[in-house]
Order: sequence, then structure tokens, then C-alpha cells
Amino acid sequence: MDVKIRSYQYHSKMSQLIQSFINQKHNSGYPYNSSAQILSCFDKMLVDNFPEATTITPEIINAWVNYKPNEHQNSLLRRISPIRQLSKYISGLGIDCFVVPGHIPQKQIKYEAHIYTKEELISFFKIVDNLPSSKGSPYKKYVAPVIFRLYYLCGMRLSEAINLELEDVNFNDGYLLVQEAKGWKERKVYLSDELISMLKEYNQIISFLLPERKYFFPTNTGDKKIGKATIDNWFREISVIAFKDIPLVGNKRRIHDFRHTFATERLSRWVEDGIDINQMYPFFSRYLGHTHYADTDYYIQLVPAFYSTFNSLMTDTNNTVLPEVSDDDKE
Repeated sequence: MDVKIRSYQYHSKMSQLIQSFINQKHNSGYPYNSSAQILSCFDKMLVDNFPEATTITPEIINAWVNYKPNEHQNSLLRRISPIRQLSKYISGLGIDCFVVPGHIPQKQIKYEAHIYTKEELISFFKIVDNLPSSKGSPYKKYVAPVIFRLYYLCGMRLSEAINLELEDVNFNDGYLLVQEAKGWKERKVYLSDELISMLKEYNQIISFLLPERKYFFPTNTGDKKIGKATIDNWFREISVIAFKDIPLVGNKRRIHDFRHTFATERLSRWVEDGIDINQMYPFFSRYLGHTHYADTDYYIQLVPAFYSTFNSLMTDTNNTVLPEVSDDDKE
């Protein structure tokens, strides 16, 4: 399957360098869509603040680092990474260029997962399914029940659902085509019959209200995809009501934890049903959009059922393999 390549326009005096760098990524097989978008923002900053710049300097990097005040560390890391790669590319061409050091910014902050309980999930989706009409967000009551179910029932990442276009949704064969995941490779996310029916009903309503839309989850005007900030705001608003009488146990609740909950529930079910995880692992890792199995291994430690089953299996193995030690042998 061919991955769609998004085109961006660059207007600074470094535009040709930026475009040739992106072309190199495309020729190597990378869609590089997200990074190209970041580079377009970088290019705009150059036009606005460094109109004569023909290469990257420490001053430019300092301005880029501080481009978004109070930005989260992980977001800053994602903004810096393409610029670091670009600076290495320019330097490799023999052009004098400041190469962004590896310690800028600091390492990504690791979050501990919050696994939603059954009570939390029931309460959350009860609110989601009964959202009132809103003048500010007229399509919220249609979008929210569907998009939050994709996060929980399919384990999709926040951006993956937001980036879905109409042509990425295959109702006949029952899958979503994720064009560019975290590991850059596209993949198919298959859906249950119930979820497909829900998506069909949603699509009929939104298609009637916004017949010219491109994205599956559009903005109020229909010409753009819904933003991450909007989904985050909805999640916070719903959470205040849904979890007001449910004490927080463990770490802070986040949208991404729906993905963690999906993964751990699936693994738990396989363990409890006696299904060979080793056989399922490659398919499950692919379904989650992981490039390396090590990324999927993270979820093993979050599955309580795995440990009791593993200990039981190891006890049987130890009784068979390890020799019995008599009291005389201990002395």
C-alpha cells in the first residue's frame, strides 16, 4: 500500500535545503509527513525572524526552542528532532551549520500508565454518550462517542484517530487505514461489527451536515481536522463529571491511557484463556503500530494476570527440571 505524502510550501532562504532534505527522506521510504509539517513551521519562523538566514545558527536554535513558551518537554523534543536532523544534513553537505546537540532538549519524560477500571470506563462513556448540544461545539455530541471508543476499543493513538480521512475508513471490509503511525509505517486497524455500525451512523450524520469534508473527524467548518487541543479539552470536561465520585488510584488519567487499557485487557484475556502469547505477539505488535517488539513488551509488566499464570507455569517447569534437594545435600 502506498502512503500518502503531504506537501508543504517553504519560503525562507533555506527553503531549497529544507526541501532537498525532505526529498531525501521520501527517497529513503519515509513519509516524513509530521516532521515536514514541523519544518514548515520552522521555515515560517525563519521568514518572520531570520529573513536573511541561509544556514542554522545557535541564535536560530535558541529562538526555536523558545518559540512556544511553557511547552511540555515531550512536545519540545518532537519539535527539535527534525531540526537536528536537518542541521546534520546541511553540515553533511559541507555547509557551515550549527548542529543541534543531543542534550537539547532533555530526555523525554516517561509516564506511568493509568489502567482504567470497569467503573471508570462505564462512568466515562455514560457521560460521553449523553453529551448535550453545544453552540461552541455543535458536532461534539457526534464526534466524542466515536473517537473516544477508537482510543479505548482499538488502542489508537490520539493523532492517529484525528488524522483519519474519509478515504481511510473502509466500511465494507471493516478497517481503518492508519497512514502514518509513530513508527512511520502504515497499518490496518480492524473493527468489530458493532463499532463499524457506529461509525456508519456517525458518518451519515456528519456527511449530511458537512458534505464537503475531507477528514473523518472535522472541525465545525468542515475544512480541517479536529485539533488535539479540542480533544484534550473534551476529555478534561468529561472527566470532571465522570470521575467526581471515583477516587484516583495510581497515576493521573490521560487519553493515552485508553490505549494502555486496551492493550493490557487484550493480553490479560489471552493469558486467562490459555492462548499462546508468543504466537499472537507479532500480530498484536503490528496492530498497535509498534516497530519493535520491545515497545510491546512494556504492556507485559502491566498485566496482573500474566504473573500468576507465569508463576504457575514456572512452578510446573521447576518441579520437572530442577532436582530435589535432600537435607543431607543442604549441609
